[in-house]
Amino acid sequence: MSPFRDRLRRWLWQRQPLEERCQLSQRRIYLLPTRFGLLLLAVALAVWVGALNYQVSLAYALAFWIASLVLVAVLMAYRQLSDLSLRAEPGAAVFAGERAVFRLWLDNRQPLQRQLRLRLGEGEGEAVDCLLEGGSEIRVELALASGRRGWLALPPCVVESDAPFGLIRAWAVPRLRARLLVYPAPLPDAARGRSGGDDGSGGAARPGGDDFSHLDSYRHGDTPRQIAWKVLARRDVLASKRFVGDSGAEELLLDWRDYGREPDVERRLSRLAWRVEECERRRRRYRLLLPDGEIGPQPRQREQALAALALFGRDA
Repeated sequence: MSPFRDRLRRWLWQRQPLEERCQLSQRRIYLLPTRFGLLLLAVALAVWVGALNYQVSLAYALAFWIASLVLVAVLMAYRQLSDLSLRAEPGAAVFAGERAVFRLWLDNRQPLQRQLRLRLGEGEGEAVDCLLEGGSEIRVELALASGRRGWLALPPCVVESDAPFGLIRAWAVPRLRARLLVYPAPLPDAARGRSGGDDGSGGAARPGGDDFSHLDSYRHGDTPRQIAWKVLARRDVLASKRFVGDSGAEELLLDWRDYGREPDVERRLSRLAWRVEECERRRRRYRLLLPDGEIGPQPRQREQALAALALFGRDA
């Protein structure tokens, strides 16, 4: 696609409203003939011209039959998208460079069966074909490669169909509101990470004990002693108690100032992300210190620490 057409397309898509839920109507559905449809129209025109010159009734009938078929194809293709409702949900947060997944829910309130194809409008990811039965709702997952850290918004989606004849293509470009968080890509830090995780030399350390620290989500391998049975009985939620001395080691400080001579902010964030993952994997207590805040042991500490790294220096 030429740069001009690409810019024009982006400009047109930006004019579409950003919505939580989109219901396709007549004003948002576009129709154009496919290559096969154009070829068939050209044949119909040639047959009609021949019928005019030679006054052949059978040629007239064939030309008008083809034209009627194309008109019916227009209506059928339009019905594939008409009154279709869409909404989007973000998938789980990912690290930069991984594939981010968005979930699209398609709601068909009509008794008509629909044959649809969905793809991201920016040409990223693969197209997904789906068959939507009448009066049903299905979920479709669209994936794209994540780039930089921070919020990744769902690009405009193209919903299209050329069913049932393949003569007319109907499409719409809804812009659904959904975004997920992209963490910095972990960058191994052999000098402070692994060795620091083993002997606590990754930064200034604080002494620990066996006192209760906080409640956290249950992890595979937690012992019955760690499970918060009262919370399970009251809320039907499986949670685990964390103790100061659970890890058998002191609390590690993952400090931004550990990289005083590192001028690249992104490398600093990536190294800290790797150290957070190492602490989580080894079940070490840690505290993340950034210039704009501090995240200590607490429920969902990993998610909060990685989110702070992902949004460092950017608007939340």
